[in-house]
Amino acid sequence: MMPQLLEVWNDTVDPRHLIGGIAIGVGIAVPAYLISDQYFASRGDETLGHSYALLIGIVGCIIGAVITGVLFKPKRVIITSDSDTRNRQEILDEIVEEYGDLGDPRELRPAVQEEVRALGLFDALVENHEARAQEKGGEK
Repeated sequence: MMPQLLEVWNDTVDPRHLIGGIAIGVGIAVPAYLISDQYFASRGDETLGHSYALLIGIVGCIIGAVITGVLFKPKRVIITSDSDTRNRQEILDEIVEEYGDLGDPRELRPAVQEEVRALGLFDALVENHEARAQEKGGEK
């Protein structure tokens, strides 16, 4: 049975883990603050002691967050899908209409060509460039 999940600050959480995380954070940070406040108050300057105690309490919050992060794994489910059903050439045509000719991708630096190939766009850019070159040649 899948646990009921909640949306908190644009994140998906299990309510039991959320309560556990809060308990861990409070259970570490508050005692760390109170104990260090008593310790520094007994040593002399109370104002400085309160500042140091607050700093130790913040460190306790960070330690609690790390422990919670280790104990309770993310609940996110990432689903990827193609939301645009148009083909690449149609999209490239729209980009060319809006911004102008993209040029020949074979003239790009090798590192850039490699990146465009990794994205799977190199062949589509070459086809688009050659089609545009033929259209210009046919207009004259």
